[in-house]
Amino acid sequence: MTFADKQAITEVLYRYARAVDRKDFESVALCYFDDAIDNHGGYIGTVDGLIEDMKIRHKTIDSSMHVISNILIDVNGDVAQAESYCLCYLRQERSGTNTAQTLATIKCRYVDRFERRHGEWRIADRIVVFDESREELVENVLPQNWVTSRRSFEDPVYTQVP
Repeated sequence: MTFADKQAITEVLYRYARAVDRKDFESVALCYFDDAIDNHGGYIGTVDGLIEDMKIRHKTIDSSMHVISNILIDVNGDVAQAESYCLCYLRQERSGTNTAQTLATIKCRYVDRFERRHGEWRIADRIVVFDESREELVENVLPQNWVTSRRSFEDPVYTQVP
């Protein structure tokens, strides 16, 4: 077990969160091995199926933020067990002329088995353990001229020139 292994696994968790939030489904898939299984609440199955399920569930979500914390990782050779906490904030796009939007706040944990294959750590098995989900009506009061996140490759994380 090395710090480099734990950092590599942590980076996969963070890349997963960003990829979901930006609807970068190709990058979501790269966090998993092709034969991985994900138990994601209403969906249990392969990564390809998970991506299709995400595309449907996230179609009407105009703002998504997955905050990952409390990461504990136990590495044993080329296999690691990881637990990480996740807070998900998912805001539905506006309907009609209504200025209020539904915001879902989901508290969950990712219980993952990572494997290192060909020198690369990825998720081999994931169970999402849910603690709570709640919804509330919110009104976005950010000024129009502020830079806001985008759920696409038009987000500044992709467009900002280094």
